[in-house]
Amino acid sequence: MAETTATPTARRAHPAHSALVGLASLGVLLQGVWAGLFMGGSDDYGTWVEVHQHGAEATVALAALATIAALVWLRHRTAVVVGTALLFVLALAEMLLGMAIDDASWAVVVHVPLAMLLLALAVWLPTQARRG
Repeated sequence: MAETTATPTARRAHPAHSALVGLASLGVLLQGVWAGLFMGGSDDYGTWVEVHQHGAEATVALAALATIAALVWLRHRTAVVVGTALLFVLALAEMLLGMAIDDASWAVVVHVPLAMLLLALAVWLPTQARRG
């Protein structure tokens, strides 16, 4: 008799959570692109700073929605819920640090490495959600 192993439905990633985390992760990646455009001395500095700001707002909103989705549909997956909540909290902290950079130049020293941590979390989270 052959045994088959199927991933239980309760352990699969929920499509809404996957989509929201994917979009938030894309936002994190694009933030790096947009930051590079204005940090590299672009002629359109002000425009790219605004794009970066609005991108941060959208990314934080998507991460918040992903956290709600994790709490609703994946509450039994502790690592996924904690990771998604961490994505939201770190994205929010990153946005607030970015807003403080004009008044406190030290914030850039934390802002850029935190962006790298966010990018790593954005890669880890979908893979963790897909594991069973």
